Amino acid sequence: MKKGFTFLELVFVIVIMGILAKFGTNILVTTYDSYSTSTTNSKIMADVELTLKQISNRLQYRIKDSVIAGGAAQSLTAAPAGARLIEWIGYDVDGWLGDAASTNPTWSGFIDLTDGNIAELDSPGTSTARANTVIQALRPVGSGTHIDDVAIFFTGQNADVTTDFGWYVAALNSQNNVAAHKIQDNGAQVTKLVDNSGATFAGTDIYENYKLSWTAYALSFTNLNANGVGDLFLIYDYQPWAGETIAQGTQVLLLEGVQTFRFRALGETLQVQICVNNQNSLGLNDGGYSVCEEIAIF
Repeated sequence: MKKGFTFLELVFVIVIMGILAKFGTNILVTTYDSYSTSTTNSKIMADVELTLKQISNRLQYRIKDSVIAGGAAQSLTAAPAGARLIEWIGYDVDGWLGDAASTNPTWSGFIDLTDGNIAELDSPGTSTARANTVIQALRPVGSGTHIDDVAIFFTGQNADVTTDFGWYVAALNSQNNVAAHKIQDNGAQVTKLVDNSGATFAGTDIYENYKLSWTAYALSFTNLNANGVGDLFLIYDYQPWAGETIAQGTQVLLLEGVQTFRFRALGETLQVQICVNNQNSLGLNDGGYSVCEEIAIF
């Protein structure tokens, strides 16, 4: 006798396969959506955390009194709501490392005020191969290259953020009573601090602690679209004490798709928040996916 499926059995099989196909497709879609969400979330969080780390690495070496915001020479506490620009002057940290000629740092951060010749600004603990003076310390050993437009800052001075750092003003030609002192090696006075006219800094208020700076920095939140989403840029390699602004700086893209960029001062601590919106990144009509991260920088 030949065996086979009855019509009823075939109907049952078709019904069961239809049920499995329906729910199986839903399971696959849900699984794919979960995977896409997890992947997108991980990527956005990694990008934001990396950006905040880069920002922190630079802001922690800032001249604290130099921080301004809002595209004007004003403190963070006076910045307008929703300000999208923050600027600061960063001091050199590589100079603390020893060089090939000595295990001492290129500059020590201390001035010997008992030396008797204050104009030369002897720096105890600086590499002896560089004559223990600030300008000699900045010059490569055996090199005739002149240093120009480096700035020295004396910590402890009460600085006026609106005038003493060169923000949005002409170059600091008279430097006796400002925070940023421009070092200009004119060849004839290689061991002295000289201003733009070549004179020594007679009468300048000098403190025992100092920092050296080569550049200012800025974070700019710009290129906003109709939804308020834009790009975050780092700008560097400009010297406000020499009359330069961010227009003369080098611009590097840090992060795209930024929805929120906020910063505020809590005493001497800076708090920075970044929110990224990767709109329609999942290929669904979900309005996009957002991640917010913040960091405190002392």
